Amino acid sequence: MSNHRSTRDRVPNKAHADNLDSFRPSDAIESLHAALLRVETIAQVASDAVDRLRCPSAPAARRAFARMQILVGKTADEASTALAEGDKLIAELSRHMQDRTDLQVERMRHERDG
Repeated sequence: MSNHRSTRDRVPNKAHADNLDSFRPSDAIESLHAALLRVETIAQVASDAVDRLRCPSAPAARRAFARMQILVGKTADEASTALAEGDKLIAELSRHMQDRTDLQVERMRHERDG
């Protein structure tokens, strides 16, 4: 029997000060958003593929097929909703970062001009 590869992300036991200083929340959100986009793409492709399959003729197989269509469709819908929420958060983050930059520039001008 083959060994199964873990798909869970690993977190180091001890955080290094260098890692804490280099952590950028905006990069983390962008990375998470990219992962959501990949999941949403897979879910949409799976939903399209399931919709193209022929429905089986046996009653039990038809029920299983219908359940599969529902499950894949709901997954695609949830992934799309999560991605849309991610788009909103990315836009809010961009506005926040711009506001911070504008505030810092204004403070520097104020300090310079006295």
